Amino acid sequence: MNRLTRAAVLAAGLLLAAACDESLTRPSDIEGQTWRLVSLTRTGTASINVADPSRYTLRFADGGHVNVRSDCNTCGGAYSLTGTSFSIGALACTRAFCGDASLDADYTRALQTARSLARAGTELTIQCDGVVLRFQM
Repeated sequence: MNRLTRAAVLAAGLLLAAACDESLTRPSDIEGQTWRLVSLTRTGTASINVADPSRYTLRFADGGHVNVRSDCNTCGGAYSLTGTSFSIGALACTRAFCGDASLDADYTRALQTARSLARAGTELTIQCDGVVLRFQM
């Protein structure tokens, strides 16, 4: 087998393995559900359990649009999902002050640095820059 043939066989095998990988998520796997934030974990710190998950939600819509509830504020924006690679663009948000104990700013800032997403049953995990967000359906 020459080099080119070996490379083609290897590439085909890798593509087939990726196609069978259950960790890959499609937009249809997350759309149409309301995802409630249950914990926010910053790198090197303890996890923060969200007292009222209904105040921090995500809802993915057709066409790559995401609606966000962030405590007393609402946001909208675009998202992109390819396999496990995930990103949310700049969010347009209302700017009410939700109180000193609110996770509003931390939550929306983290979402805009999202890098990957994984769904396992009724749980959704989003890896962001220095933060992991865990949601339940």
